[in-house]
Amino acid sequence: MTTPDFEPTRVTLLERLRTGKDQTAWLEFESTYRAFIFSLILRMGIPNADAEDISQTVLTKVWQKIEDFEYNRNRGKFHNWLAAMTRNTVKDFFRTKKNFITGRDAVEYQETYDSIEQQVLPDIEKLAREEWILHITNLAWENIKNDLHENKRSVFKYVSQEIPNADIAQKLGISETSVRVYKAEVFEKMRTEINRLNQELT
Repeated sequence: MTTPDFEPTRVTLLERLRTGKDQTAWLEFESTYRAFIFSLILRMGIPNADAEDISQTVLTKVWQKIEDFEYNRNRGKFHNWLAAMTRNTVKDFFRTKKNFITGRDAVEYQETYDSIEQQVLPDIEKLAREEWILHITNLAWENIKNDLHENKRSVFKYVSQEIPNADIAQKLGISETSVRVYKAEVFEKMRTEINRLNQELT
C-alpha cells in the first residue's frame, strides 16, 4: 500500500513539473494519469490503436504546456483541465487524419468523426467524471490488494462480479458469515483509500 510520503499528483508534484520539468516527477505523473487518459479516449468511441496514439500525444502536450496550468482548488480539478486537453487532441487527431484518407473510407471516417464531435465531445465533462471515479477506484484497489489475505481478495473479486454470498462461500470453502465479514473489511479499506486518493489527487 502507498505510504503517506507517496505524492502521485499532489500540488507539490504539479509544481515540480511546472517549475523544472522534473523527470522523476514526470514518471510519477505518467504512471498515475496515463490509464485515465486512455480510458477516457476509449469512452469516446475511439479504436484502441488510435487511442494509444492520442494518449501519447496528450501526454506530450501536458509535458509542453504544464507550465500554463495554475492550480486553484476553488476553480476546479487538474483532471478537468486534462480532460479538456484530451478532447481538443481528439478533435485535432481526426481533422488531421481525414486529410490522408480518400474515397469511401473518407466518407465513413467523416461520419464517425461527426458522430463523436456532435454526440460525445459535448458530454466530455460527464465522461471525465465517470472515468475519474473508475480510475480512482482502480488505483485504490491496486494500493490495498497486496495487504489483503488471498480469501479477502477473492471475495472482493467475486462480489464485483455480483456473485451471491452463498456461491462465494462455496467457491472458497468458507462460511457465508466469513464472506460478509471479509466483504465489509475490504469495502472499508477501499472507502478509506478512495477518500485518501481524492484528497491527494487534484
